Amino acid sequence: MKLHSLYLKNFRGYREEVINFSENMNVIIGKNDIGKSTLMEALEIFFNGENKDALVKPEIEDCNVNSTEKVMEIGACFTFEEEEITIIDSSNPTSLKEEYLLNKDGLLEIRKVWDCSKDKITASSLKVYLVAHYPKGIDKPLITLKQEELRKELRTIADKIDDYDLINKNKNAEMRKALYKHLVNEDTEFETRFIEIQKIDKDSKNIWDKIKSNLPLYFLFQSDRTNSDNDSEVQNPLKIATKKALAEMEDQLSHIVEEVDKKVSAIAEDTINKLKDFNGEIANRLKTNLNLKSWDSLFSFQLESDDGIPLNKRGSGIRRLILLSYFRAEAERIAEEKNNKNIIYAIEEPETSQHPNFQRMIIDSLLKISSDDKHQVIITTHTPEIAKMVDLDSLIFISKDEYGPQIVRKEEEKLKGIVRSLGILPTIESKVVICVEGENDINFLRNINQAIDDFKDIIDLEKSNITMIGMKGSNLVNWVNRNYLRNSNVIEFHLYDNDREDYRKTIEEIKANRDGRRFGELTSKREMENYIPPELIEEEFGINLDLEKMDWDNIDVPKVLVSKGVMQHIKCPKKREEAIKERLNGQLSKKIRKEHLIYSNSYEEIKSWFEQIADLCDKNWYEQFLQTPHHSLK
Repeated sequence: MKLHSLYLKNFRGYREEVINFSENMNVIIGKNDIGKSTLMEALEIFFNGENKDALVKPEIEDCNVNSTEKVMEIGACFTFEEEEITIIDSSNPTSLKEEYLLNKDGLLEIRKVWDCSKDKITASSLKVYLVAHYPKGIDKPLITLKQEELRKELRTIADKIDDYDLINKNKNAEMRKALYKHLVNEDTEFETRFIEIQKIDKDSKNIWDKIKSNLPLYFLFQSDRTNSDNDSEVQNPLKIATKKALAEMEDQLSHIVEEVDKKVSAIAEDTINKLKDFNGEIANRLKTNLNLKSWDSLFSFQLESDDGIPLNKRGSGIRRLILLSYFRAEAERIAEEKNNKNIIYAIEEPETSQHPNFQRMIIDSLLKISSDDKHQVIITTHTPEIAKMVDLDSLIFISKDEYGPQIVRKEEEKLKGIVRSLGILPTIESKVVICVEGENDINFLRNINQAIDDFKDIIDLEKSNITMIGMKGSNLVNWVNRNYLRNSNVIEFHLYDNDREDYRKTIEEIKANRDGRRFGELTSKREMENYIPPELIEEEFGINLDLEKMDWDNIDVPKVLVSKGVMQHIKCPKKREEAIKERLNGQLSKKIRKEHLIYSNSYEEIKSWFEQIADLCDKNWYEQFLQTPHHSLK
């Protein structure tokens, strides 16, 4: 399950706002005191605010001072796989989808609403709702009806249901299913309904607890710390490890709880029965109610220093290094282990008190963590280098006007705002730029250039002063570079796959214009992956490609490998395909030899690419040389 979006209404400076998140890495950017930390803390309140050890809890002062209605809301939407759908009725398993408890986009949407009209916020101030796209015409959501109420609803339409007598009237979910079947059809209209969790029928057995058990774990690392004896910056990584370990033992722990509850309830029942001999009225009002504390509250770990100096008394840089080390270790562990629990890491300004080299190390680690299916990362930053490392979709930019902070949604405005805010400049230092589709093509060209001496002798891409940028999507620095190229005199060599019509037209336009600044070629094969010998791929993945070899130049190699079950540990087909492309271009392309290319009739074509690039570099140097003041030739 992944966090899809956050909804805020009357929360601090935000009047009403929706913030969408990428399912991997998210970078929040904006000026100081503009509302970046507010987003992180709103999520802390949503996920952990009811816990004793929450870093942030809701307060009356959190309600927007300009709001006329003293009510604040924090909501969240979640995406999930089919197998993750929460089962909500133990007597007869059913799903949120079957009960029409998902929102109009098919997402699980939970809204927490606090009454802020009193002096302070208490437990009774909070109401929790499911935001549902619910069938019109049903007065009360069926999930809120008790068993006898459901039976009554069924009896009113008994003559209209053919299999009425076959419906099990002791199973609520089965009765609701029968009612929905009768009441909902292709002409039914739907509306948004707020269904209060507390009003859901108790026979549906702790629906909120079941939903919460499926939500991601959320861990917030704030930038401002006090040096208390239990500094959270030191404690939090160990608390995370504790919660994760307990989450993986959820089935065993649930069994322990059930056994204890069963045995204690039996003793309590015997006690109540004996009490009836003394006072039946009191006995009838008594019942057992299990009050279970959080398992992780039973465990406390501390990091101790050999020299006797508490780690929380050391400098902030050292304490942040502990955090850095945790995430680096976590990135390596995730690469090796299968993770069962979804986790969100929210980190304010990871660059704080760190050397630039360490900044890059921690972001590299966080990027690796975020690429795992079960993890999301959200960070705030003021550092251009961090923003330049992530994809455009991962950037969230906050601006502010007289009405308060707001999320900038239009891509061009967002990117320009980020560039201005962080002072990001183009990274193009050379006068020749190789423009390809994306990072995978860059890796292929670099690797094959270094792997085959003939190509490296023509031009060494590692030693030559040449910039390579991806023209599709990619990260912020590529967007800056692409914009810079439009108005520059930099010489461009465009090399694109021939599987896309828009790139084919671009190359045709470049060749037709003959402006002396832009040059380009299309690959003769479908994509760069088609230049990788199938024999290398067979050896790498242990598969057979005999049938595919017959039309190797034109097949979609990554899709074929997905169909053959390559890298099955990645569940999402789209992510699996991208991971395969990265592996083919990033690792396997290094194994290509001259003989492979000669055999596949690719050698001369690839050689011509490097010859053109080398020629452009020489031409550019010669023209600059002629223009220098000391040169006598005119």
